[in-house]
Amino acid sequence: MKKSIGFLLVMLTVLAIFGGCMRNDDEPVLPQRPISRLYVSFENYQPDETLEPFKNLSIIDPADTTEMEVSIDYDASVKGGRGVHFNPFAGRVFQASAQDTIIRIMTVSDLGIPQGSGNIGFRELTAMRGLWYHNTSQYLYVVNNVNPTSIYAFFQPLNRNGYARPSKVFRLGDMRPWGLAMWKDSLLVARTGQNGGVSMYGNLSKTDSLVADFSPLSTLTVEGSASIRGIAFSEELDLLVLADYGASGTDGGIYVIENAKALLSEPSATVTPTRVLRGTRTGLISPVDVAIDPREGKQSIYVADAGGNGAVLRFNLDDSGNVAPNAVVDGFSQNRTPAGLFLDARGQGAAANGSADGTN
Repeated sequence: MKKSIGFLLVMLTVLAIFGGCMRNDDEPVLPQRPISRLYVSFENYQPDETLEPFKNLSIIDPADTTEMEVSIDYDASVKGGRGVHFNPFAGRVFQASAQDTIIRIMTVSDLGIPQGSGNIGFRELTAMRGLWYHNTSQYLYVVNNVNPTSIYAFFQPLNRNGYARPSKVFRLGDMRPWGLAMWKDSLLVARTGQNGGVSMYGNLSKTDSLVADFSPLSTLTVEGSASIRGIAFSEELDLLVLADYGASGTDGGIYVIENAKALLSEPSATVTPTRVLRGTRTGLISPVDVAIDPREGKQSIYVADAGGNGAVLRFNLDDSGNVAPNAVVDGFSQNRTPAGLFLDARGQGAAANGSADGTN
């Protein structure tokens, strides 16, 4: 009897210690080493099925070292990539396709190796741009850039494999959406076209399944912008970064907007960016997407540029004007053109794009 009681006490102690060490489901997996993993989506694809397919997803890992280099080239089986998004809670990469109506879903190993795990197909996804998985509500949000311009929400997409009707559809009227980011339960949508900016839509997980002419909570306009495409947001730095493709496709630049939360709390605002990156020394030609690394000692802006032979560039977060990047990856094989970008930065600080808690 004494032995039984003693054994029970030992087991209870072990379970208590083990339970205290277990990861809470509301926390992302903590990396054994700091992660700085940059996902790059390419819009090119090989239409000839008798030839080797193009690798339309590249991973730069690590991305925060002095010299950036591609560590993995992967064929995600998309007909030209668009937006790309990784969520550390789900352990999934989502990649939109440019030439068909399918979203590819991939798992990622601890070493950063992707592997196909499923897909979502829906006939109205004819011009996908940005996409974002919101872990708390378990919705995957996708924007479509042509009529009907819309935000589509797919519930519990992780194990989907085939045709799937969206759980919610938000029609955007004349607004032309592009990139996506999230702030809590609000979706930040880059608005392209002359004098574009950002439109913020809130309470999406609680809104009815079909909304016509869905109205934003806030409209931010960057006066003088020509064709805003990519967007990145950091809640902890209170910072918004936008990629402007430019009027001619050769004169693009990057806008850095500080005190973003106060601006987005207003029904509407017209802003002058705090800093602008533009000019010949920057190497920027046709920027299409951006990412922020907000970690202390690592604070950087990453840019996917579709100009020339394509490039991924890294700037210091406080850079301004006609300054050179501190690292560049260019001359991608098979003349691949970057179309989307996402940074997974964990360890030694918060995760990239304000998403350390997986809710942004």
